[in-house]
Amino acid sequence: MRPTGREPGAGSEMARPQPDADARRQALLAAAERVLKANRGRRLVMSDVAAEAGMSQSYAYRFFSDKNALIAAMAENWFADVSKAVCALVDGPGPVRFRLEDFVLVQMRMKCAGHDADPVLFSAYLDLASGHPDIVMAHVQEMERVLTALMAERFPGRDAAAAARVFNDATRMFRDPYVIARMRPLITEDRARAVIATVLAGLESGQPA
Repeated sequence: MRPTGREPGAGSEMARPQPDADARRQALLAAAERVLKANRGRRLVMSDVAAEAGMSQSYAYRFFSDKNALIAAMAENWFADVSKAVCALVDGPGPVRFRLEDFVLVQMRMKCAGHDADPVLFSAYLDLASGHPDIVMAHVQEMERVLTALMAERFPGRDAAAAARVFNDATRMFRDPYVIARMRPLITEDRARAVIATVLAGLESGQPA
């Protein structure tokens, strides 16, 4: 038998390494954001996204079954960084009073930074999120769980959920991206700190503000 000069299994039937599915998904999400930005938030179709990512439309459908699935993933990604930063406050260092303040300020800073960097893209993401209320509600509920945990630490023996509702309602305008998009000039750290201080003072006195 004559040697072929090839390693065993090196023929055309040799299995090729599978591409990293998560990397492909992330590439499509990044491409979708670029397309959304280029179109000023007015148009997002799979063929454009696939072309921007350097792949065929049929290949893109391996990672997102349709445009709706892609948009849902974009909405989830949009909230992910905020969720990660806020969740870290529960076990974070420092007095809980300052972590309660950061619960508002961290969200406000991140969302305001996104708005200020590109107001049109920010509004486009709001439109995407509005089509997926389940994703929005999951994020809201996660933030409520974090806030309730912080209140339980700050006011042991008190109704942490009730305290969280008061604090949540009073500071909502500084964290709600829809309010930020419409009232950005009013969303400032000085105003937020003043509201936070007033609400916490009321809660600490036993008479919620």
